Amino acid sequence: MAKTDNLIRASDFAVFLKGIRGDWIAHPDTGRIYSNSIGDFLKPHNHSNGYQALPVKLNQSDTEYESKVCFHRAMWILCRGIPTSLDAEVDHIDKNRQNNRLENLRLVYKDENRCRKLKFADAEEIRRRYAEGETQKTLAKAYGVSKTSIGEIVRRETYKHPPKVMQSGRL
Repeated sequence: MAKTDNLIRASDFAVFLKGIRGDWIAHPDTGRIYSNSIGDFLKPHNHSNGYQALPVKLNQSDTEYESKVCFHRAMWILCRGIPTSLDAEVDHIDKNRQNNRLENLRLVYKDENRCRKLKFADAEEIRRRYAEGETQKTLAKAYGVSKTSIGEIVRRETYKHPPKVMQSGRL
């Protein structure tokens, strides 16, 4: 068992509690979350990386918890529950970070969710072609990536293992 199996993020738990308590209500068809505390839809903050985030505040006993959670992850948790592994990430299927409708979200492993231009099979092909004598510069041009990216692939710094395949809707 991996060290991250059966663990959850504290921010995930805070979102889950807000859903159970009825503080936040997901609208999966529109990709919006309604807050009963403010009587309106939550207005996420846009990060420079294009993702939307929500502040999460939770009072539990005598302790106040404060953090941030990605809006799309909060939508997933409210509709589908907490992912059961820290290696699970919520992915935008259409790669539009503003489209948080549930039908556009899927649960994937971290390795699969990385925004990469190449597939693992491409990396294997690059290694084979490089071993047969093609230059990194030629391969970079052929695959539309930088020479640095090709070097990392050839040295197995990236694309070390095939991505894990998700077996069910929950990780």
